[in-house]
Amino acid sequence: MPVTRIRAVLASPLLRFFVLGGLVFFAYDLTNPASKQPPRDDVLRLSETDAQRLVMDFIAARHRTPDPEEVRGLIRDWAVEEASVREALALGLDQGDAMIRNRLRSKVEFLAEAPAAALIPDDATLEAYYQANAARFARDGALSFEQVLLPADAGPDEVEAVKAKLEQGADPGDLSASTMLPPLVEAMATPAVERVFGAGFGGEVAALPLDHWSGPVTSGYGRHLVRLESRRAGAPPPLAKVRDRVLADWRAAKAREMRESYLRSLLGRYTLELPTIADGDPK
Repeated sequence: MPVTRIRAVLASPLLRFFVLGGLVFFAYDLTNPASKQPPRDDVLRLSETDAQRLVMDFIAARHRTPDPEEVRGLIRDWAVEEASVREALALGLDQGDAMIRNRLRSKVEFLAEAPAAALIPDDATLEAYYQANAARFARDGALSFEQVLLPADAGPDEVEAVKAKLEQGADPGDLSASTMLPPLVEAMATPAVERVFGAGFGGEVAALPLDHWSGPVTSGYGRHLVRLESRRAGAPPPLAKVRDRVLADWRAAKAREMRESYLRSLLGRYTLELPTIADGDPK
């Protein structure tokens, strides 16, 4: 449902009548307060904003407006939840529950870092952050190389013999112990090389001298002789091309800073008492 239509529905006087009318009658049935009594802790008070949120959630889920009976049901469900939570807290059911404690901690940390999402740095600030973290946004380097997978039991003499044949111009495909791997890799991004050959292989190949059969270099398949034809180092693109990514990263960093600052302040309000560890106990 379009946003404008939802707003129109929420602004409808009829809908507000249903919501507020249902609230009044349900609250009366639930609490039956005396006229002009001051607010009490046992009153379940649903604001107009929260009532509209209940209706908006219904519309988002059902793609239609609720009828009066459904509005009353929404209000009752809210009241049951609110009353149940209050009762659980009164009974201390939240105490000692790791899931509840973790959830409450997460909410506090979210509130501490939430303002970072609305921060808008000036150009100088964002540029400075980008320069300090440019490697994070750099495009991947690329490698071009030939490779020969050696037999698993190849000794030093056999390795040198294969290398000599390659230096004399032998076809790498004829000497490789496997036809599954490509004998020639052209301009493949280093992360892709690592995915094909195994972690660490791309970094080792990138460090080899150019135009010379080197190795053995170990991959997830075994040992290889490799001739590196070219390497292209990764380079950071202009800030304008990755501005959205940099801004998101900067805000995430600010959120972490806000969270840590708040937690330090929070802990500063308390005195930390630790159990005494007897001499000789493991630290």
